[in-house]
Amino acid sequence: MFEKKQKLFIHADVSKQILVAVDFAKKFDIDIVLVGGSDSYLVADLLKQNNIPVILNALHSLPTMQDDDVDQPFKTPAILQKAGVLFAINDNSDNAKYRNLDFNAGTAVAYGLTKEQALAAITINPAKILGIDQQTGSIETGKDANIIICDGDVLDMRSSVVTDAFIQGRKVNLDNKQNQLYERYKHRYGIMD
Repeated sequence: MFEKKQKLFIHADVSKQILVAVDFAKKFDIDIVLVGGSDSYLVADLLKQNNIPVILNALHSLPTMQDDDVDQPFKTPAILQKAGVLFAINDNSDNAKYRNLDFNAGTAVAYGLTKEQALAAITINPAKILGIDQQTGSIETGKDANIIICDGDVLDMRSSVVTDAFIQGRKVNLDNKQNQLYERYKHRYGIMD
């Protein structure tokens, strides 16, 4: 870390924790990444000045502080984008296990991000934060081809239906137990032809 070959990931949500993390990074001259960052919108200019990226963990959650706007978690990505802070949207929900990552980005679109900015927040921005943007995160020659194809808008849970997925250029079988059971029993009771 002291040679700037690795970053320190610091979990901090409230502004006081974030300020301590920024001071820590300055004092020891190390690169840090804030993880959580619920109150990062309050110190966005400071984060930009110190080139500190943020991984937003809980977009679909209640505000951190009682006096915050009820929709503050949804507005935070747009505030960070406007301030020029490099950020990524994460989905650390125990129930979803990253299945709703694109829908979290879609929520950020409804609260001020463009669709391109929201897609960047779940693709190239995390790759930049992790320092692997030369290998992945965007569609370019020579990079790992991790792509999904869907009918509808990938950021909209009402219209998004994933039809194909490719990891490192290889097609992934999207069949699952529910589809197998559907195919097995759809004719059994004469409900479908």
